Amino acid sequence: MKRLFYITSVIVLSCVVASSLIIPLTAKPAPEKNSQYIISDSEYIIKAQGDRIVVFKGKEEKPYLRTTTAVSSLPKDVQQRLTKGISYPTESAMKKALDEFCS
Repeated sequence: MKRLFYITSVIVLSCVVASSLIIPLTAKPAPEKNSQYIISDSEYIIKAQGDRIVVFKGKEEKPYLRTTTAVSSLPKDVQQRLTKGISYPTESAMKKALDEFCS
């Protein structure tokens, strides 16, 4: 009986050790937290891409809208904000801000 207990203990302990080594190798990395906010699918993000202003809709990687406005023509504080991205909850709010940047 003692022998069965020891064998079972060794097997369980081996499984625990193996899983603690394997799980970190197969786990997906956590998403980056370089953003100050969580982006919803209905938000619009105005960002700098190269030296141009672009608009992204929600979590899309492809730009929703590209402008011909040079980021370098804007004040430094606006350039810094555009580098990080500026979020707008509605299309009308985004268009109003974009008009200010592009005028």
